[in-house]
Amino acid sequence: MKKLIKLTIALIFAFVLSGNAQDLNLDEILAKHFETMNTEKLSKAESVQMYGKVMMQGMEFPFSQLITQGGKIRTEAVIQGSKMVRAFDGTDGWMVAPMMGTDEPQDMSPDEVDQMKDQSDLTGKLWNWKDKVQSLELIGKEDMEGTEVYKLKMVEKPKKNKTDTTEVKEGDVSFIYMDAENFVILKTQLKKDIRGTEMEFESYQSNYQDVDGVIFPFSMETKMKGKTVNQISVDSVKFNVPVDDSMFTRPVKAEKKEDGEK
Repeated sequence: MKKLIKLTIALIFAFVLSGNAQDLNLDEILAKHFETMNTEKLSKAESVQMYGKVMMQGMEFPFSQLITQGGKIRTEAVIQGSKMVRAFDGTDGWMVAPMMGTDEPQDMSPDEVDQMKDQSDLTGKLWNWKDKVQSLELIGKEDMEGTEVYKLKMVEKPKKNKTDTTEVKEGDVSFIYMDAENFVILKTQLKKDIRGTEMEFESYQSNYQDVDGVIFPFSMETKMKGKTVNQISVDSVKFNVPVDDSMFTRPVKAEKKEDGEK
């Protein structure tokens, strides 16, 4: 009997130790994520072109997005017959939004520029994260609607206030929920300061597909306070499309000629 009890205890400890051995640290989780997504290959792409459609406020419209490895991005969409353009050249952001009453290019707000800068990071902030954010830590495992996920906490680098450069704001905080089995990101929860007001968004990614060996989410949904803000459905993704840098440069407004001038 004593031998049986000792054997049972030994098996229990072996099981517990085996279970602990399967838990991964942050570096191991990231390594598996990058391997799954093939981020190494993506980091060598010169550009990525994406086509699809957006569902927002009861409307559905087509869009295209071009991102370069150099941190430039241009998004186009046709809304109610009018073409909207949003672009970032690596430093400045501008947009053409006819629904706002003008066809002339307009400067983006500082918050919009920050958003475009984030979107122009082709490989994402987890790749070489030490160069991009202030901190990244593993919170642990938890259940997300029946799926076991790793929860990561990311803190952005502090930013100077755009109006008062002597004031430094704390970096935005986001929580990343990564499938513990497949190592793809299922959800990102972001707390962001917008014009002095803290707002919280939830971004869901799904329908992951292989594109020339690189894994992309083909379905994305953004929620705020539990309500859907927009949904994006990707139709196709292309690598290394030709890029003309003038696409990201703000167009120069043509001067009107006076009467009688040729």
